[in-house]
Amino acid sequence: MSDAHADTAFRAQLRHLRKYVVLAALAWTLSFAGLSLWLLDHFRTMTLDLAYQEAQANFNKDQAFRFWGTLHSGVYVPVSDLVQPNPYLAHLPERDITTPSGQELTLMNPAYMLRHLNEQFGDLFGVRGNITSLQPLRPENAPDPWEEEALQAFREGAEERLEVADIDEEPHLRYMAPMRVERGCLECHAHQGYEVGDIRGGVSVAVPLDDYREREAETATVTLAALSGVWLLGLAGLSAGARRLSRDVRAQHAAAQQIRELNTGLERRVEQRTAELDEARRQAEDANRAKSVFLASMSHELRTPLNAILGFSRLAARGSNLTGEQRDHLGLVERNGDHLLSLINDVLDMARIESGRLTMEPVTLDLPQTLEDVVATLGARAREKNLTLTLDTDPELPRFIRSDARKLRQILINLVGNAIKYTETGGVELRAETREDPAGERRLQLGVEDTGPGIPPEQQESIFEPFVQGGAAGTTEGTGLGLSITRQFAELLGGSVDVSSAPGQGSRFSVDLPLEAADDTADTPAPAARRVLGLAPGQPAWRILVADDSESNRILLQRQLEEAGFDVRLAADGEEAVEVYREWQPHFVWMDMRMPRMDGYQATRAIREAPGGQDTVVVALTASASLAQAREIREAGCADLISKPYSDNDIFGTLERHLGVEFRYADAETDTPTPADDAPAPETLAAQLRPLSPERREALARAVRSGDLQGMNEWVATLHEEEPECARVIHKAAEAFRYEDLLKALGENRT
Repeated sequence: MSDAHADTAFRAQLRHLRKYVVLAALAWTLSFAGLSLWLLDHFRTMTLDLAYQEAQANFNKDQAFRFWGTLHSGVYVPVSDLVQPNPYLAHLPERDITTPSGQELTLMNPAYMLRHLNEQFGDLFGVRGNITSLQPLRPENAPDPWEEEALQAFREGAEERLEVADIDEEPHLRYMAPMRVERGCLECHAHQGYEVGDIRGGVSVAVPLDDYREREAETATVTLAALSGVWLLGLAGLSAGARRLSRDVRAQHAAAQQIRELNTGLERRVEQRTAELDEARRQAEDANRAKSVFLASMSHELRTPLNAILGFSRLAARGSNLTGEQRDHLGLVERNGDHLLSLINDVLDMARIESGRLTMEPVTLDLPQTLEDVVATLGARAREKNLTLTLDTDPELPRFIRSDARKLRQILINLVGNAIKYTETGGVELRAETREDPAGERRLQLGVEDTGPGIPPEQQESIFEPFVQGGAAGTTEGTGLGLSITRQFAELLGGSVDVSSAPGQGSRFSVDLPLEAADDTADTPAPAARRVLGLAPGQPAWRILVADDSESNRILLQRQLEEAGFDVRLAADGEEAVEVYREWQPHFVWMDMRMPRMDGYQATRAIREAPGGQDTVVVALTASASLAQAREIREAGCADLISKPYSDNDIFGTLERHLGVEFRYADAETDTPTPADDAPAPETLAAQLRPLSPERREALARAVRSGDLQGMNEWVATLHEEEPECARVIHKAAEAFRYEDLLKALGENRT
C-alpha cells in the first residue's frame, strides 16, 4: 500500500471511529429515553392501581357495613336534629318506638345508615362515597351522568366501572360497583318490585389522587435522576473509549508507516523473487502440459497399433488349421502385447500421479471374484516358472465391497506379478482377510508372500520410489514404476502398503485398506463372457458403422463384427462417417474420437442433429481418455466409451447392453464351436467357386496369394450382391485364415 493510500485509509478510519462513537452515544441516549418513558408510564399505572385498591377497600367496607345492617334488619337510634325518622320507611309499623324510659328511637335501614356515614364522615378521611339507584326513594340519591351510565352498564352485566375525573377541581379516581338485592333488603324495598338478585343500585367511591401523584412525582424524580447519572457515566465512558481508540489508531498508523518504510526494499526483493517463481511455475506448468499432451499423443499412437496387434493375434489364434507352433507364436505375440500395454499404463498412471489428476472411482465389486481373476490371470506366468500360486481368503470376507475396482486390481497384479518375477523356486501366496482397527472400523488386509531371495533392509524403502528396481541382473524387465504406483493407489484408496523381508527368507507385502461392505450388486462386473460365434436366431439385420482413421483397426473391427453376422460399413474420418450415416441410417456407430478433417466429437454431434440421430447408439473408441475427456465424450452425445486396446467381450458386451443383441456362444468348457459352425470344407469351397467367371476367380487368387485383406473384403462385398451364399462361404474361410484351402479350391497351390 502506498503512503497516499495509507493516509487516506487512516483518515477514513478516524471518520468511521467518530461516526461509530456518535451512533453509540445516540443508541445509548435512545435506550435511556425509552427506559425513562417506560418507567414514567409504569409509575402512573402503579398510582392508579394503588388508588383502585383503596377504592375497592372502601367499597368492600361499605358493603360489609350494609350486609351487617341487613342481617339485623337495621338499627334503632335516638331521634335528634341529625337523625330524623326516615319518611321513606313510613310504611313500616315499627319505624318509631319509645323505650320504657321515654326515649324516642327511629329505625335506620342499611342504605340510610350508609348515606349518613358518607355525608358526615366523607370529608374527614378524604374518600367520598355515594349510594344511588336508577329508582331512588330519596331524590337527593339520584345518580349523576357518570353514575347513571355505570348503572346502565351493570344491568348489561358489567361488574365495575372506573374513571379519573375532577371533583371540586381536584383529581379523583371514581369507582363504582353494583348493589344486589338480598333477602333482608325486601323488608324495606319489596314495595318497589325488587326481587332477590336484582341490581337495586350501586355504591360509588371517589378517591383523591393528589397524594398519590405527589408520591409518584417524587419516585419519578429520584429514578430519573439516577438514570441520568448512569446515562452521563455511559457518555463519559464512550468519550474516554473513543479518545483511547483514536490514540491507538494514530499509533497503529505511525507504526504501519514505519514498517512500510522499513519494508520498501524487502518488498522490491520479494516482488523480484515472486516474478522469478512465477516464471519458474509457468515454465513448469508449460512443461507439465507439454508432457501431458505428449503422453496422451503417445498413448494414442501406441495403443492404436497395439489394438490391431492384440486383436488380429486373437483373431488368428481362433483359426482351425493352425499348427501347435503357430498357436505358440501367436500366444507369444499376445502376451508381449499385453506386457507392452501394462508398461504404457504404468507410465500414464505415474504421469497422472505427478500431475495430481488421479482420482478415485468407487464401484461395487465382487471381492472374491476379483482375487480369483488376478490369480487366474497370473497363473500361466507362475506355471511357466514351475511356481505355485495359491489364494487364501478369510471366510468372513464380504463378497461385495465399495472400492475402485481398477486400482484395487492393479495393486494386486503389481504385487503378485513382482513376486512371481523375483521368485525362482517355491511359490507365491495371496491372502485376504478382515480385521478391526482400534476405532472399531473394519479393514481389508491383503498380503502377498513369496519364497524369493528377499530384500535387504537398506532397499526396503527405496523400492517404492519411481524407476527403482530390485533383484539380480536378468530380472529387471519393466519400468520400475509398479511398486510406486501401488503405494500411490493404496494411499488414494485410504490405505497403506508395507513390506517385511530378510535376505534369503522371501518377502511379504501387506496392503491395509478401508473395508466398506455393499449389498447392491448393480454395478458389479459381469462374469467373463464366452467366445461369440454369431447372432442368435431371430435377430434383425443389424447395421453397424465403424469410423476409425486407422485402416488396421477398421478391418479388425469389421472382421469381428461380420464374423458374428452384422452388416458393417466403414468410414476413415468424421466427414465420411456423417455421409455414410445419412445414406445408410445404421443402428449403431463405433466412433474413433481422434480423426482427420472432422474428429469424433464433431461427427457425433452432427449425427445427433441429423434426422433419426437421437435413436442411433454412438459409442466412442479412444486410445487416450482421461476423466475430463470422458465427460466431454459423453457431452458430445456418446452413450458409452471403450478404450483401446479392447477385447471381444468389450465389443459384444457393449452391443448387448445398448442394442439388446442376442448371441450364440462357444462351449463354456472347450471354447470351441459346434461342428455346424466350423469353416466350410475344401469340397464346399470348390463347389461354390466353380461357377464363377475366370476373372473373378483370378482376382480372389491374387488377393489370397498377396495376403491383401482389404482386397479380399472388397471381393466378397462385390460378390455378395450377386451370390450372397457364395460370398458368405468365402468370407467365412477367409476369416478362419484358410488361405491354403482357398487356393486349392481355386486350383492353385502356394509355393
